[in-house]
Amino acid sequence: MPEQEFQLEITDQSAFVRLSVSGKTRFFALASLAGVTALLICPLFFLPGTHGSPSMWHGLSTSSIGSAAFLGPFFVLLSVPLLMVVGMKRYVTLAYPSDEIFRADRSTLSISRVRWLDVHNNHWDTCSFSLAEVRELRYQAIARLKGGSVYGLRFLAGGKTRRVLPGLEPRDAEKILMALKSFGADVPDDTVLRCKLNEGNFP
Repeated sequence: MPEQEFQLEITDQSAFVRLSVSGKTRFFALASLAGVTALLICPLFFLPGTHGSPSMWHGLSTSSIGSAAFLGPFFVLLSVPLLMVVGMKRYVTLAYPSDEIFRADRSTLSISRVRWLDVHNNHWDTCSFSLAEVRELRYQAIARLKGGSVYGLRFLAGGKTRRVLPGLEPRDAEKILMALKSFGADVPDDTVLRCKLNEGNFP
């Protein structure tokens, strides 16, 4: 996880959480993803096939456009990066998040987030929900990839599952959830949070 900072301001009337992350981390994450994709594609394209068959690059470079020998490798060239992006998008965008602001009071919950590719933090997208429509607010793993999980808050609102505040520590999550519960939000008993607090493996 990149270096990130949470600023919490919680009173008996409102909760404010600011997640601050350097925009450079998103650039490095994007560059790393591109590098991994290239490492996977190069052997696939340039190494000979089984039983001495020519490489896919040979078929792509020597065949006429529109032929089966050209279209097969071309389809693979397009589909492999696309499948990697689709498969890893949630984990990468949450493990290397953009700046985010989480606000709630006794009537409204709102989320403001910098667009992920905006490394200068100039463009924020905001969505707001009535607190009454926020359901099942919990501390959970909001993204998983082999070898690691990203924890944050997850809830249902506006007909969708919302994932916010990636990298949130259990102690801070407990403060936020207790405040939201006192405001009247639907905060069920959170077994994941209890286990994390009992483990005590956080600063």
